[in-house]
Amino acid sequence: MELPFTRLEMAFILLAFVIFSLFTLASIYTNPDERNEEEEGEERKRKKERKKERK
Repeated sequence: MELPFTRLEMAFILLAFVIFSLFTLASIYTNPDERNEEEEGEERKRKKERKKERK
C-alpha cells in the first residue's frame, strides 16, 4: 500500500502546521496592554494639553 504523500511533502505539511500553530498561540497569549500602550500614551498627552489650556 502506497502512502498518499512523499516524505518531503509530509515534512512541508508538518512544518506549515507547526508554524501556523505557533502564530496562533502567539496571537492568543499576547498581552492586550502591550498593544494599547501607544493609545494610552496619546490619551495622556491629550489630557496634559487640556490641563495646560485650562490654566
